[in-house]
Amino acid sequence: MAQDIDLSRQKASRVVNAVRAHQVASDIFDDALAEFLGINRTDARCMNLLDREGRMTAGKLATESGLTTGAVTVVLDRLERAGYVRRVRDPADRRKVYVEKTPEMRDIGARIFSHFEKLTPAIVEEFSPKQIEGIVAFLELGSLVNRAMSDILREHVAPKSATVANRQEQAKAFERAARGAVSKVAAGLPSKPAG
Repeated sequence: MAQDIDLSRQKASRVVNAVRAHQVASDIFDDALAEFLGINRTDARCMNLLDREGRMTAGKLATESGLTTGAVTVVLDRLERAGYVRRVRDPADRRKVYVEKTPEMRDIGARIFSHFEKLTPAIVEEFSPKQIEGIVAFLELGSLVNRAMSDILREHVAPKSATVANRQEQAKAFERAARGAVSKVAAGLPSKPAG
């Protein structure tokens, strides 16, 4: 039994280390992309959402990005000035405004991300369909957990002027809140598939 627990911890540790290394590599790429485009990381996060989801309202962009509607307005003003997005009125309801990438930004994105279109199928080919399902499920569930923990972490942010001791106290408060939320988050996860 103890040997099984040790093996499970080793597997979990390996997964956690791989995920963290992947996150760092993604952060490095995102930093380089933001620098290339002359925008900041928050703007780049909103561009990523528009790329993935297509045109959307500013309200939906705020919800998906974790920003306030006021912050999204500022982001969109910057991105519009840069020539990367445009606001488009809904012809059926002139009160509704959508945000979408400009043709120029779609061209830039296609040139930057075309290598993924070549590399991803080759990488995916290395895995069985069942393994791919497991990878996708792991990433989707990890996203749910990260969003839930981010919400709790935001509730425990200390002022910028806080000392390290203040931050330790906030970390303890976060830990207590997160411990209480773990069962709620776990209850929202789907059951382990059979087989």
